[in-house]
Amino acid sequence: MAAEGGDAESDPNVDKTHLYAQIATGGLILATVTGIFLWLEFASSDLTAELRALRPQMNMKISPLRQLAKSEAAQSRREAGAGRKQRIPRSASTETAVLHPHPDPKLIETTDTGPLPVIGEDGRQSWRVYSRPFNVLEKRPRVAIIVTGLGVSFDATQSAVEQLPGAVTFAFAPFADKLKEWIDAARGAGHEVLLDLPMEPKGFPRNDPGPFGLLTSLQPDQNQRRFEWVLSRMTGYIGVTNYRGDRFSGNKTAMQPILAELKRRGLMFVDSMENAISTGPALAKTLKLPSARVSRIIDRVISRAAIARQLAEIAEIAKVQGVAVIMARPYPVTIRALKRWIPKLADMGLVLAPVSAVANRQKSK
Repeated sequence: MAAEGGDAESDPNVDKTHLYAQIATGGLILATVTGIFLWLEFASSDLTAELRALRPQMNMKISPLRQLAKSEAAQSRREAGAGRKQRIPRSASTETAVLHPHPDPKLIETTDTGPLPVIGEDGRQSWRVYSRPFNVLEKRPRVAIIVTGLGVSFDATQSAVEQLPGAVTFAFAPFADKLKEWIDAARGAGHEVLLDLPMEPKGFPRNDPGPFGLLTSLQPDQNQRRFEWVLSRMTGYIGVTNYRGDRFSGNKTAMQPILAELKRRGLMFVDSMENAISTGPALAKTLKLPSARVSRIIDRVISRAAIARQLAEIAEIAKVQGVAVIMARPYPVTIRALKRWIPKLADMGLVLAPVSAVANRQKSK
C-alpha cells in the first residue's frame, strides 16, 4: 500500500491536471472581470438612462408667453451687448385706430432748415389731419393724457409705447435719437403726437432748456429760427407743447409771435402751465389758435401715493368742467399708475380722449 501511495504522489499526470485546472479557473476569473468591465464601459449610458427613467419626474409645459419672455430677455441681452442697437418696439395695444399717413406732401413746405408744416391749399391743417379719430357725439366728460419727454430714454419710451392705449397723446423731445422711427411706432399704435418746444425757465442759464430753447433775451427773428428748427425735426405731429418755459410763457411779447406762427402753420398749442399765470391761454384765444391747457402734472412728486392723489383730483375736475388734461413723464411709477387707472375711467363716467378732441373746450379761467 505504501508503494502505491508513493507512486500516486509522484504521478506527473496528476500534477498536470491540477495545473490545467488552476489555469482554467484563473482564465475564467479573468474573462469574467474583463466582461464586467467591458459591459460597464459600453452599457453605462443605457444604465444611466434606465436609472433616470426610474426616478420620479414632472413634465411642465412652458406657455408661449413665458417662451416669448425668455426670447425677448435674451434678445435684450444681445442688444445690450451690441452697443445699444435697440429695435423700436411695437405697441401691445389692441386698438386699431388708423392715423393719416405722414408726411402729407400737401401739408409740407421744403426749406433750408427742413420740412415745415403749412396749411394746405384746400384749407386742411395738420392738427386735424394727423389727429386720432374721436367720436364727436361722445357726451361723457373727456380726459386727455399727454406723456411728455419721450424719445430721450429708450427704455422709458419703449414702456410708454408698449403699455399705454392709443388714445394717450405722446410728446417727443426734438433732440431725441431715432425720432422718425419713434414717431412711426407711436402713430402706428394710434397715438397722436406733439413736439416738445423748449422754452426759457426760471433760473436760466443755470436751468437750461437746451441749445434751441426759446429765450426772452433773443430777438424775435432769432427765436423764429430756433422755432423752425424744432418744427423741422419731424412730421406727422398735430402741434407743440412747451417744455419748461415758466419764464418765457409769462412774457406776452415773447410768446405772441410764436403762437401766431403756430396758427399760420395749422398747428395746435398745449400749454403745460409750468407758469400758473402763463400768457398762452389768453393769446391762443385772441388768435383763435386751437389750444388746450394742462390741468395737472401728475408726477411732480414721484411716488405712487402722490400720483394717485393727482389722478383723483383729475377725475373731479373732468366731472365738474367736462374736460381735464393730464401731463406726465414716462417714469416707471407713472406708467404703471396710468395703466391701472385708465381702465377705471368708464366706471367713473369719463372717457379717455386724444388731446385734439379737447381743443378749445376748456373754460377760461
